[in-house]
Amino acid sequence: MRLRFSAMVLFLLLGACAEPPPEAYVTRGGGQAGQPAGNDSRGDACTVQAGRQPPADRPVIRAQETYCGGWSQPAARIIHLRGATGAADLDALAASGLWRSWLDLRVACGAPVATTVAGGAAARLLSCTRRSGGWPHVALVIAGAEGPVVADGVATATPVIERLALGRQVAGDAGSRSAAMQLAVTRLAADAFRTGDVGRYEELMRLGADLNQTENYTAAEEAYRAALAVQERVLGRDNPNIVGALLGLAVNISNQQRPREAQILLDRAGQLAPQAADVIAPARYLHYTGLATMNRGDAAAAIPILEQAETAYRAQVPQEALEDTNVAGIVADPIAQSAILGLAEAKRNRALALTRAGRSAEATALVNEARTLLRRAGLEATITIGRALRTQAGAEARRGRTEAAARLMEQAANRFAVAVPGERPEAITLFLAGSQRLLTGRRAEALSAFRAGAAIVRARQVALPVEAVIPYLDALNAEAAASPAQDQALRAEMFAAAQLAQRGSTARFVQQASARVGAAGGDTRVAEAVRGLQEADRALRTLFNERDVALGGGNAELDARINAAQQRRNEAESEVAAAAPGYRQLLLTAVDTPAVARVLAPDEALVTMLLGPRHGYVMAIRRGTVTAVRTTLSEAEANQRVQRLRASIELNAQGQVPVFDVAEARALHAALLAPLAAATEGAATLIVAPDGALLSLPFGLLLAGPADPAALGRAPFLIRRHAIVHVPSPQALATLRAAPGGSAAPLPYIGFGDFVPPTPAQLARSFPADRCGEDARLAQGLGRLPGTRTEVQAARQLTGSAPDAVLLGGDFTAAKLRQARLGQYRILHLATHALLAGELNCLPEPTILLSAPAGAADANAAFMRASEVLNIQMDADLVILSACNTGGAGGAGGEALSGLARAFFYAGARGLLITHWAVDDGAAALTVADAIRRQQGGASSAAALRGAQLLLLDEAGGRLPANFAHPYYWAPFALIGDGRRAPARNASVNDAPRSPIATVPAGDTAGASRL
Repeated sequence: MRLRFSAMVLFLLLGACAEPPPEAYVTRGGGQAGQPAGNDSRGDACTVQAGRQPPADRPVIRAQETYCGGWSQPAARIIHLRGATGAADLDALAASGLWRSWLDLRVACGAPVATTVAGGAAARLLSCTRRSGGWPHVALVIAGAEGPVVADGVATATPVIERLALGRQVAGDAGSRSAAMQLAVTRLAADAFRTGDVGRYEELMRLGADLNQTENYTAAEEAYRAALAVQERVLGRDNPNIVGALLGLAVNISNQQRPREAQILLDRAGQLAPQAADVIAPARYLHYTGLATMNRGDAAAAIPILEQAETAYRAQVPQEALEDTNVAGIVADPIAQSAILGLAEAKRNRALALTRAGRSAEATALVNEARTLLRRAGLEATITIGRALRTQAGAEARRGRTEAAARLMEQAANRFAVAVPGERPEAITLFLAGSQRLLTGRRAEALSAFRAGAAIVRARQVALPVEAVIPYLDALNAEAAASPAQDQALRAEMFAAAQLAQRGSTARFVQQASARVGAAGGDTRVAEAVRGLQEADRALRTLFNERDVALGGGNAELDARINAAQQRRNEAESEVAAAAPGYRQLLLTAVDTPAVARVLAPDEALVTMLLGPRHGYVMAIRRGTVTAVRTTLSEAEANQRVQRLRASIELNAQGQVPVFDVAEARALHAALLAPLAAATEGAATLIVAPDGALLSLPFGLLLAGPADPAALGRAPFLIRRHAIVHVPSPQALATLRAAPGGSAAPLPYIGFGDFVPPTPAQLARSFPADRCGEDARLAQGLGRLPGTRTEVQAARQLTGSAPDAVLLGGDFTAAKLRQARLGQYRILHLATHALLAGELNCLPEPTILLSAPAGAADANAAFMRASEVLNIQMDADLVILSACNTGGAGGAGGEALSGLARAFFYAGARGLLITHWAVDDGAAALTVADAIRRQQGGASSAAALRGAQLLLLDEAGGRLPANFAHPYYWAPFALIGDGRRAPARNASVNDAPRSPIATVPAGDTAGASRL
């Protein structure tokens, strides 16, 4: 490992990257028309054109680049040299020298093997693996007609390299057979990939890095996941060289506060990293493990892990870069670049961990060490300066130096404004600066910073942490108190500001799905326009990054390219606006008060809330007026209260229904809804956008007053005052209601139930004993649910559907579900078990249990994962997920909806009727049947569910068992989204006769729980 500083630095940088991944031997193609060069080993047509000249030990006659299969980057580079072509010359070129050193920076090669190419020319073949991505790579030194030819490229390009090296098309007779190809053929056959696979992988990895840099972790996750899928398909799940995509995926999932998923990926990466071709992989694994540990809230434990990462990075850094001297120049070695950048970032991250662990005095020196290291290597980009300043500001804030912290945050925001203008890093830093200014008592300056950051968040459709937004609300609340004349304007700003905070990816998922339903409607022109806008955004970010790391001197040419890219982006946005005028509005992460007021009926009220580390805010919109009140309820307290309340609802270890905790149900109502009583009084429908752990509660069970646990039938549950609709966010409500009308599907209903569980033998094959044996045991406990047969049959009769609209038992399979053309039905009903992500360790996705196909070897087809639901196309007013926990707290903080619910929104549902805990078969059948009956009679989905729930409450101790008054029986179902909306008014609970009890056999009223 060494530093190279010389006049050759710029020359080398023609093929080197300024930061990982170091795929520097490729450059952008398309600058000139190529000439045909035949096909590669996979049959893809290739072209050749003049290329850039890499370092070489002899005079260069010409340099060529070949492009195959439409890939926009070179599949191979061929350099024709002058000089002798004897055996010793070929051996020397293959073993050492400038070209070989340049090659070793990017690929790991075995020893040269003497061979011949087509036509019998002598050659040396090096079988290599690319350090980034692990793709098979070849390098050849060939005795050409004009002198030696050195070449390297994707392994599938070998025949093209040979033809170009000899300067002619070679006949395919026996005498011209390529021995080099014979040596490579086994590997090429085993690795059935095309040049385009490599190109797609590298493009996805670059995209993931770009998105991570702008702190768009949700989109970065998608890019890295797609890159990993390409690698796993070609190289296999156990290939060590998939570690880069694994780590990129893991850290972006961790950044979204999904620790369990991230840890599974990190564990895989930890096993693979030591064998990877990328020598930086073990250090990066330690680094990202430290970041994930810090994201879990254990900063103290992250510190020693990050120290280990620093040690591992330092082992790959040339000694010159570690010496206390000022060195002018750029590190040309991509491995050294990666190591230096990694070491500096590990130091900065350790400074952040020290700050969070209460050791902020040590953090500033560590940040300065990181910046000095980057400066000496010429790698301190503007964005890294911004990050360092932000970390340093955090350390100052922890030490109580508020003024210094505010100044540093403002400096950091200015740096981000240059490096990634108008992106999340600039926005979050402005919010942090505003928080510090507010602490100094300079509210006007704080509001200025908050508003500037909010404008970026809205423009880029990104989100901020709750703790960053709460100070903005504090400032507005104080301003409203001081300026009564501006009260409504400031309260409206508070409502909009609260929506800038999001927990996890749920709201974004639903918004994107809603935009697809409401704006695109399957229109390919819209899809192409949106894709063009996204590509233009990414291209512009790439150019800004290029300017940020450009070497000294004028940047007029680069600035001109940036101006042109900005123009292209503006044109792309205009194309989107023309194709789908509502697209931009549908994707906004926040909506204003008028937008919400327009979609609310006169007898509806919207309630939303945001809970921070120490306090929160509750807000309501009714008839265009905003009420915003500070509440002392914090996120942590809400978590504890929700846990205690749910523990009093769900079955205990003995399978018994516990005593309902009326005190907790009343306390939550007092903190969340009582302050908004004047705004919600008399509303027929209450639309609730909960926050955090509150998302795992159906709000209808909250108590508006005192209650006797022994007489719950008379308790003042919230459901007695309002029909209740739950939404992930106010914006989701606006987008779901933006689509005109309801379902256009011709058929009323299709239902599935009474699944046949997999056999123990099938489960054993799907869950190997060495890794997933406990999962197999747990899955065996998910028994048959005969009550669901009655439930779906009753629903079919109530909707007047044909007998074939119900699939039961062995017909409840994934194949039958996919074949059912679900887009024809206005109601889809799935009555079965469901599993949340992580309930089974080897089944990380949320899943619905179906019947395994007859004679199936394993149980795989019995588990329908959320990712499979995404591929379903439907046009449903309502999807009934009558299964355990389909809307439960399936992630940190009770994240909005489970993955199953999100998947159905994406597939085209307008509303979901979900369950929050294991439901009683009899109560569930009665609730669903009565709700459908009321809906068929003209009630909205919300009013229909309310009527069914009140039926159980009112008839408990009469025509129904007395224990049905307990929320365990009547409250598990919750409506997410609208479902069907009544055209004029909400139907009253008394609008239809109460006669559906007879549809549920008496023996089913104490039915089994769906676990």
